[in-house]
Amino acid sequence: MKLGLDLERLADAAGGKLLAGDPRAAFDSFVLDSRSLKAGEYFWALAGEKHDAHAFLAGTLKASPAGWICREDRLPAGPRPPAVVAVKDTLKALQALAAFHRRRFSPVVAAVTGSNGKTTVKEMLRSIFARGGPVCSNAGNFNNQFGLPLSLLELGAEHRRAVFELGASRRGDVREIAELAAPDIAVVTTIAPEHLEFFGDMEAVFETETEVLDCLAPGGTFVYNADDERLRALGVRPETKLSFGTGPGADARAESRADGFYLAFRSRSLPVRLPSDAAHNRLNAAAAFAAALAAGFSPQEAVDGLEAYSPPPMRMQELTIAGSRVLLDAYNANPQSMAAALAAAAAARSPRYLALGDMKELGRFSEKYHRELAALISAAGPAKVFLGGPEMRAAADELAARFPSVKTVHADDPSVWRDEFRHLVSAGDGFFLVKASRSMRFENLLEGL
Repeated sequence: MKLGLDLERLADAAGGKLLAGDPRAAFDSFVLDSRSLKAGEYFWALAGEKHDAHAFLAGTLKASPAGWICREDRLPAGPRPPAVVAVKDTLKALQALAAFHRRRFSPVVAAVTGSNGKTTVKEMLRSIFARGGPVCSNAGNFNNQFGLPLSLLELGAEHRRAVFELGASRRGDVREIAELAAPDIAVVTTIAPEHLEFFGDMEAVFETETEVLDCLAPGGTFVYNADDERLRALGVRPETKLSFGTGPGADARAESRADGFYLAFRSRSLPVRLPSDAAHNRLNAAAAFAAALAAGFSPQEAVDGLEAYSPPPMRMQELTIAGSRVLLDAYNANPQSMAAALAAAAAARSPRYLALGDMKELGRFSEKYHRELAALISAAGPAKVFLGGPEMRAAADELAARFPSVKTVHADDPSVWRDEFRHLVSAGDGFFLVKASRSMRFENLLEGL
């Protein structure tokens, strides 16, 4: 981060006022964690759900900071650093600064939303964009109202293109951060059950994930999944739409043939070699392919970028451990992504072992969707199924009632069966799917192997 501002301009961009300090003093960056603050750095006091950094303002003085950006009503009595920028809300101020910074540059910006595949599509698109020069994108899970502004502040004059993932768990989440990004290209991957504990119903999911369209820059392009009837029906001008999918009506088509995977656009069809060739990953590739075309890349350039893509850790990550093939997809889980992972398992060689954990934040729909997993688990033809977490009890009960031949072990605490699962992986014989919501930490099942 190198913002190239002075304190006066910072205060103006953040919607605050300079209470102390030289208005012409340089402001290039700031620190959010008081523990890592060094002399001469600025401390930005954010208030989150669990911690309020204003509680640490006075304690930062021992590090000799250059200044604070904080709420005026939370300024502590007593000594202060040389500079103080006071705002009403430090998160809103951060977002305002990010929006201001975004407007200083003119890269082609793509924003990716949807219930599944956001990170994969973002990383695929970043790989394609990188063929045209430096790319700005959000790292890790910096995709919310805190992370997206920080990602935008990494934009520089060297970036010709940028791609940002936009996360959501409540109504209005996408709009709040899409307005900051002001995308030229909006990609909606899928609409599926997610965070229903907070959304309440699928209508809210659909409305939230498509909020990005209201924030498209003039002349922007909507890239959407043509396999989704509701997305096809959205009232966006035809000249600003570009679709992807598996059907013949999609502009960018994912085609599975006897000799491999192809991406087609108009009359041209190109073979593609992906590091993870699961069916839903092919759809992700089609989404990135379509967005790349909207950004001005040729079909061949887009394919070359896709073939250079490497999957992020724990997202359909293929591993080889002691001769066993392991598919680690433990970053997130909802009904659609679980179904896709189980379909990938069904296509793998035998014997197949499944370690599945709770799909979190489904609220009142949790039991329903966990029970529905039983048929998909059975269809995958597993040698044994290991279920972990209290919500997976519903899947275990359904398997026992409807598919008693499927060998299943369930425990609220996966450590009960962890050693047995690890022994099977270490034996080097078979395919292993590890899939759960992030809070289950299922990657720990493989730690040290």
